[in-house]
Amino acid sequence: MKRIVLSLVTIMSVLAVVAGVTTALFSDSKSIVGNSVATGTLELTLNHSAGKPWAVSGMKPGDVTGWESMDIFNGPYSPSPPPSQLPFEAKLSLNKTGGSDALWNYLRIELKTSGWDNDCTNGDGGERTIHNGLVNTYTNGTVVSDIAYWHLANEDDSSGPPDNIRAGWSERICQRVGVDNSADNSVQGSSVTFDEVVDAVQDDD
Repeated sequence: MKRIVLSLVTIMSVLAVVAGVTTALFSDSKSIVGNSVATGTLELTLNHSAGKPWAVSGMKPGDVTGWESMDIFNGPYSPSPPPSQLPFEAKLSLNKTGGSDALWNYLRIELKTSGWDNDCTNGDGGERTIHNGLVNTYTNGTVVSDIAYWHLANEDDSSGPPDNIRAGWSERICQRVGVDNSADNSVQGSSVTFDEVVDAVQDDD
């Protein structure tokens, strides 16, 4: 009886070993090699007209400067925009840096796009007002590259308005400042300073 049991154990062990052997299967393999991911870049340059930054003195209520401008350039590049250079939205902020709070509250600014020919003075029909009023009512972070009319510099990616400045192109923003007619004696002999800050931001439509 003991021999029969040992024989059964031996047979079961052999079967277990045989069952554990895998059968060879046909196979094939192909690869896609060299995958690469890279990010794009935003490149901003600010150019401005000769009268900027403003250094205006002797103003009185109702006075306003002549037109000046800033060019928001999607660059630099040489000799042509690289594929990684992305279009961007340009957002403008006006930040008081010193001087009279009272004068700041009476300071006016007019901002508009220059239109088809980059001329701030001729009203060619392509111009669009961005803001015309007191500086303290201007909304910081306003997208100034957003235009209501077709313009070569601006790119419409079908996700929103044509508010992206293309690589290698610029948007001219015309500007003039003045002292509001309602200014009173509290601003006599005072001055104020402020910065214009342009942020190049990836399209967020």
